[in-house]
Amino acid sequence: MGLFTAAWLLAQGIVTYRWARLKAPPTPGALLWPSVIFVGLAVLADYPPARGTATALAVGVDLAVLMKVLGKAPSGVTGWPPLVMPDATTSVFPSGASQSSVSSPGPGA
Repeated sequence: MGLFTAAWLLAQGIVTYRWARLKAPPTPGALLWPSVIFVGLAVLADYPPARGTATALAVGVDLAVLMKVLGKAPSGVTGWPPLVMPDATTSVFPSGASQSSVSSPGPGA
């Protein structure tokens, strides 16, 4: 299972590298889908005769993703860094009330 775990970590590293080239942190969904693929392959690898096939597929997935990422300029809109609020003293809460109109219970509550 050592090679299989190394293949999974390499896949996470490739995804992180791609997002780093876009100058943004990876989104949870971007890290989730490779993990789902590798969990499926790990279930397959629990069956001893299929362990070598599952490991070969894991390494193959890494190579396919690596060939897609390398040699290609990153493109896409990441939304990072987030937009700055125009007035940092006012925050709007989900209820629609601003920070200045929200009352606090006070020190004795």
